[in-house]
Amino acid sequence: QGTTLQKLLFGTMTVVDDELTEAPELGSAAVGRAQGFYIASSEEGVSQTVAVTAMFKEGGFEDTISFFGVHRTVDSESHLAIVGGTGKYVGAKGFAKVAVVRPGGVVASGALLETDGIETVLQFTVFLV
Repeated sequence: QGTTLQKLLFGTMTVVDDELTEAPELGSAAVGRAQGFYIASSEEGVSQTVAVTAMFKEGGFEDTISFFGVHRTVDSESHLAIVGGTGKYVGAKGFAKVAVVRPGGVVASGALLETDGIETVLQFTVFLV
């Protein structure tokens, strides 16, 4: 998912409608879209509360997984709760590990990253029940 996760003023809301891809590299095949929002939820500007739904093309966007939680931009990895889903993911529970990645799939160590001058690439590793 490409989205700009920058140091925002406390309370700033950003709405996202981004492409989901198979791999973190620019130009990787699209598998769906991520729509939702994040809010700068720490006064230091290092945490964002995230509410995002991943919608997958394969199911005609009827198959979705919804995520909610806090992403800390200064940590190499954050965890978001899976709070439900639709289609083949109806009633989904679990969590996702979220990491900022560099082009080529290398996980960044807490630093924000510019992959094409604008976007930060996030890698979600999803664990479903």
